[in-house]
Amino acid sequence: MGENFIILEYTQRTADVYTYDKDVDPNKDVPIVSGATAWRDASGQVYILVFNESLYYGKRLDHSLINPNQVRAYGIDFWDNPFDKERGLTINTNDDVAIPLRTRGTKIFFNSWAPSQKELETCPRIQMTSRIPWNPGKVTLNEISSENVKGEEIPDGLKEKLIAYTPRISEVSRFNESLEDLPTRQTYTSTERHAKISAEVLADRFAIGLQRARATMNATLQRGTRSAILPIARRYRADRQFGLKRLNGKYATDTLWAKTRSIRGNIAAQIYSHKCGFCKAYLIDKANNERVGHSLSTFVNEYGAPEHLTFDGAAVQVGRKTLFQKYVRKYEITTHRSAPRRPNENPAEGAIREIKKKWYRLQSKRNVPDRLWDFGIEYICETSCLTTNSSRYSNGRVPLEIITGETPDISEYLDFGFYDWVTYRSNAGMGTPEIGRWLGVSHRVGQLMSYWILTEHGTHISCATVQRLTNLEQQKDEYKKRMNDFQTKLERIWNAASADLSSDLHVEDVPRDLILSLEDEDEDFIEEYKKVITSKDVKDIEDYTEYNNDDPYVSMELGLNLNDEEGPHYAVVKKRVVDDEGKPIGIANNNPLLDSRQYEVEFRDGRVEVLSANIIAENLLAQVDDDGNRYLLIDEIEDHRTTEGAIPIEQGTYITRSGLSRPKRTTKGWQLFVRWKDGSANWVDMKDLKDSYPVQLAEYAINNAIQDQPAFAWWVPYVDKKRKAIIAKVKSKYWQRTHKYGIRIPKNVKEAKAIDAENGNTLWQDAIGMEMKNNRVAFETYDGNPNELVGYEEITGHLIFDVKLSENFRRKARFVADGHLVETPASITYSTVVSRDSVRILLMIAALNGLEVMGSDVQNAFLSAKNLEKQWIRAGPEFGNEQGKVFIVVRALYGLKSASAAFRSFMAKRLDELDFKSSIADPDVWLRPATKADGEEYYEYVMVYVDDLLALSSDARSVLESIKTDTIKYKNDKIDKPDMYLGAKLQLKQINEHPCWTIGSVEYVNAAVNTIKDAIKNTMWKLPAKAKTPMTQSYHPELDESPELSADDVTLYQEIIGMMRWASELGRVDVLHEISLLSQYQAMPREGHMRQALHMIAFLDKKPKLTLYMDPDLPALDYTLFDTNAEEFKEYYRDAEELMPHNMPMPRGRPVVTTAFVDASHAANKKTRRSHSGHVIFVNRAPVKWYSKRQQTVETSAFSSEFIAMRHCLEDVEFIRYKLRMFGIPFIKEREPTYILCDNESLVKNSSRIESTLNKKHSAIAYHFARWNVAAGVCKVAWIPTGENLADAFTKRLGEVARDYLFGNWTY
Repeated sequence: MGENFIILEYTQRTADVYTYDKDVDPNKDVPIVSGATAWRDASGQVYILVFNESLYYGKRLDHSLINPNQVRAYGIDFWDNPFDKERGLTINTNDDVAIPLRTRGTKIFFNSWAPSQKELETCPRIQMTSRIPWNPGKVTLNEISSENVKGEEIPDGLKEKLIAYTPRISEVSRFNESLEDLPTRQTYTSTERHAKISAEVLADRFAIGLQRARATMNATLQRGTRSAILPIARRYRADRQFGLKRLNGKYATDTLWAKTRSIRGNIAAQIYSHKCGFCKAYLIDKANNERVGHSLSTFVNEYGAPEHLTFDGAAVQVGRKTLFQKYVRKYEITTHRSAPRRPNENPAEGAIREIKKKWYRLQSKRNVPDRLWDFGIEYICETSCLTTNSSRYSNGRVPLEIITGETPDISEYLDFGFYDWVTYRSNAGMGTPEIGRWLGVSHRVGQLMSYWILTEHGTHISCATVQRLTNLEQQKDEYKKRMNDFQTKLERIWNAASADLSSDLHVEDVPRDLILSLEDEDEDFIEEYKKVITSKDVKDIEDYTEYNNDDPYVSMELGLNLNDEEGPHYAVVKKRVVDDEGKPIGIANNNPLLDSRQYEVEFRDGRVEVLSANIIAENLLAQVDDDGNRYLLIDEIEDHRTTEGAIPIEQGTYITRSGLSRPKRTTKGWQLFVRWKDGSANWVDMKDLKDSYPVQLAEYAINNAIQDQPAFAWWVPYVDKKRKAIIAKVKSKYWQRTHKYGIRIPKNVKEAKAIDAENGNTLWQDAIGMEMKNNRVAFETYDGNPNELVGYEEITGHLIFDVKLSENFRRKARFVADGHLVETPASITYSTVVSRDSVRILLMIAALNGLEVMGSDVQNAFLSAKNLEKQWIRAGPEFGNEQGKVFIVVRALYGLKSASAAFRSFMAKRLDELDFKSSIADPDVWLRPATKADGEEYYEYVMVYVDDLLALSSDARSVLESIKTDTIKYKNDKIDKPDMYLGAKLQLKQINEHPCWTIGSVEYVNAAVNTIKDAIKNTMWKLPAKAKTPMTQSYHPELDESPELSADDVTLYQEIIGMMRWASELGRVDVLHEISLLSQYQAMPREGHMRQALHMIAFLDKKPKLTLYMDPDLPALDYTLFDTNAEEFKEYYRDAEELMPHNMPMPRGRPVVTTAFVDASHAANKKTRRSHSGHVIFVNRAPVKWYSKRQQTVETSAFSSEFIAMRHCLEDVEFIRYKLRMFGIPFIKEREPTYILCDNESLVKNSSRIESTLNKKHSAIAYHFARWNVAAGVCKVAWIPTGENLADAFTKRLGEVARDYLFGNWTY
């Protein structure tokens, strides 16, 4: 502002103004003000133009400079493009006043002057900019489309010097409103009709749980009590009087549409909400500009002007001249318009969903007519604001107190429940008592506490003299008749055809989530609603335990892998585990793999197991697909039922134009009761089951004689015919699997002897004899009658045969119990194994700290532990001369469901005796403090993978020797350096004059390649002669339209993918991206997909060797690239601090540094345009975790997809950092960050510079997650060229040269 402005108001803030010329000194402490200038239009009318948030120079400047973008940000059209012939040069204000702009050379201007006092008092004012503090660094402008950038230079005449400033904002103290306590009214209380409220009564009134009711009573006031002795004592309402104030935080609004016109004529409600649980409904009889606009004005007058408001793109809200926008500008509200077809961007839709659920429950419980929906919605919103909830923003307070700062009085809601029978007196309380229904509190009607009452005429009145009709009175004949008459008179009103809005409401234009109609809800919602609404035992979640209010794990259903043949077992997370003092155990974490909270998990048989959250999450994540849907294996279909939508058999056909009868293709109205392999069971819609299990469903229909029903008749005959062919193929395929590595595998003792006789040796018989000799300890002879054994059950067993590749094709026999034929409590069958990334980390640590690594295989491991079950067995031919004897099974025999758990428990007890402690991050990594001879402190480790042990110590042999007992023995008494572990080849090599462990997969790869070669013999499939890369570079699997594979070929394709996925885990990272792409088509692969899978096999055939080095050297990083100043981020993320793990062991040994490379391929999928993420994480120079997976959302910019990839990377980084700390491994510094490198400059700048912003919701989550981790010191981010980014090979199909260069940097 120059001399043509005068100051209206000082903001008490100043700015230092800098030019782009560094040699020019800045102008210090320039005041930021609101000012005014006068302007005259063509008719002579003078207007006062008010510009807020401006720099004031006054007499030092003979003109003023307007920032057009600051004006535009206020919603005013500022057309200053001299080359725009359509619009011209003008400013169109929000007051329908146009200010024409003039030009002088390259300058664009209009004339104005400093207004006089009279002009200020008499001339109309126009607000040109917002009063909200202006920060140019936080303004997001639309980016210029690349199509419009032609590369021309801007003419020199249009270049202007720009002035930038950084506001220096002084702290402003917040005004704390004092609560003015009101005197308690002295009244007489009747114990019969209006007793003092209790938590149980409040729970019934508000339809909430008992615990929430107690918390609500503690968080609110109940000062007023009503006298039941007439005349009723007058008591004033508990309403609050609000002054206009600013509401901090983000609010949202959206419209809830009804399909029935209410008795008040309303058709919709405008809902305003806040994430603390606050919601307010403003009823509207017309969804027009005036009604929606006034809802905002009313909300502001009642509660205050929200700092930020989110709404959707409805025309009555977004139009520049709408009343809604007028109030947005008037009250200086920052807004966000949620994107189309992105309903989750608007939090008000979540509030509406909760409101609807409560309405349906209230309506069913109290039999409320549809036309009273508006009263019901108001009541629900009001009571929700007066009820405590589990939101993390509430902190035990009710939402209304959070919004207003006042503790609310809930007295006026305590006497009645919605739609209660009441009596009332009209004529100021002097009339005859009449019967009615209670509809809520009538605010702002007189000064007395009044209620809305539904009369027998269908009208609603506000009345202060209201009494609840007691249960005893309702049983009297007089009142029974009056209530029946009341209902009869209102039937006509409830059923009025004019109230139906179905034809007026364009459902296709309104999301289903915003329609108040149970029939428009999805089928899953309705099914669950029907189950819940009729149950009297349904409780609110708050009623179960003090620590489960906001716990996402409680009630989680999952399948736990129990190392048996039946697959996952059904279990439910019941509650949080607490210590002796009642405090919950463990620490929560946003990354589920870092969550150390402990829970009680109940299995179907009632047994309970205590598991940590990260173990629960690991099991759950292994059982879901990309969209979070749980994968279930069917056991059997047990029952069926039909609903109202089922088509009767006589209507199951239709006549074509040519007069032919055709069956209707529908599955509507049919449900099947399905029992799953994990033991759970539920009703499933037929349409879903038919797509997943058509053969089983067709067989069930035929067996139950329902195949002629319309829902089955059109498809069952075809599937039944095909079923026989499928079964035949499955049988033939089973009998073909008789060899392994070219060696015939017997099925029983008799066949083993026959094979030995044919081959002229005793290899299989020797294997049987050795196995039964080792197994003999598991059996105790019993000479009595086994049927007299109390609590024991008979079990059978059999031999299984194998060939051990790693032991020079040694024949192996294993006697196993038929545990799948007996019932075993699920709680004694769960067992874990060490994870692969833990092995990689500790192999690197071994080299770093100069530790030995020794391995051993526990001989007949399970037999070391006692049997947890009571069983006996009758000896078969494998027992030799003891055949026919009865034995008690006293040890954990292989095949018993409890065997693995028994051995793990036994081994855990032994390691605990040796002072080893199990790590929470990986329960099968055990550590113990130790000291070397030179005084250096470190940890000894033991890794357990079922019966394979790895020990890391300065004297690893002694550690393994100490584990041995009379029952724990090692195979061949062998303790040696490991050469194979988890299927990978381990070698200790020298690199840069220090030891380094390597991980290779050549044996596994060669075996896999040979298996596939044998499988495709005598088929149409061949391996390609040339395969320089794993996949043809120009091939796009999503565009493949070749024929679908046959059933046999589908199985082969799935086997190839399975083999390759395991190969990538063992170290073949050079095929990870290609496996990720082809894995997406396992359900319905095509011939083109199979050719590419075989192309990958050919690539591995030609390049079978690839080795990962667990190099302990520090990475060669240029730390000057990481210029992030975390302290700047601290100002915006004040709570940002990396949480140290619970019960973290004291770090010992030499420190490490973590680095990561991350990349995203934007819109890589040419069909769905979903992007692909990839990253690799190193501890020192050892690769420990790698990732390649498509993203779940379609991102509109590379910038967004890169941030999604960064989020995925950071989640794994957090997990690795957690493991390192829980393994007692120190960092270079206590809070040394992970150094992350990527090739997107925008991502680096926006995660390194605090002034950047991002508004797209789900992208913003990843964006703030990354910036929060920078502020917390978890990571630092720097840019590298694409050609140097190691993660680039995990997101793109590169050529041979580029691939070899990238993988050559870290694989050998």
